[in-house]
Amino acid sequence: MKIFNRYLSRYEESREEVLTLQEYLELCKTDPSTYASAAERLLKAIGEPELVDTRNDPRLSRIFQNKVLKLYPAFEEFYGMEDCIEQIVSYLRHAAQGLEEKKQILYLLGPVGGGKSSLAERLKQLMERVPFYAIKDS
Repeated sequence: MKIFNRYLSRYEESREEVLTLQEYLELCKTDPSTYASAAERLLKAIGEPELVDTRNDPRLSRIFQNKVLKLYPAFEEFYGMEDCIEQIVSYLRHAAQGLEEKKQILYLLGPVGGGKSSLAERLKQLMERVPFYAIKDS
């Protein structure tokens, strides 16, 4: 029965919901993420960072030169990619503010085996968590 309940909960999470225009506008009043851009939705899915002060740990202070690291729980298994993840989040923040990055495409560039595909997959999974609203049959 656990498998059935798990399948049912996954189905309920991904099920489409049909709203009238009036219901959609009422939802917009209470929830700003209803009309959020893709960058804003992705930032919401990534969440807030945990700040780690490396000055307090002698080993981390040598590795990260006493910087304050921003660690995102959504990317906790990506070791050593803190700078790359912070660049992606910075790009998304600027795009969400409507700056120049809004018109640009996120392009992951790096050596073979650098984790570009893994990062892209994680971004895709995060994007699927936050719902978006569209006009039916469009």
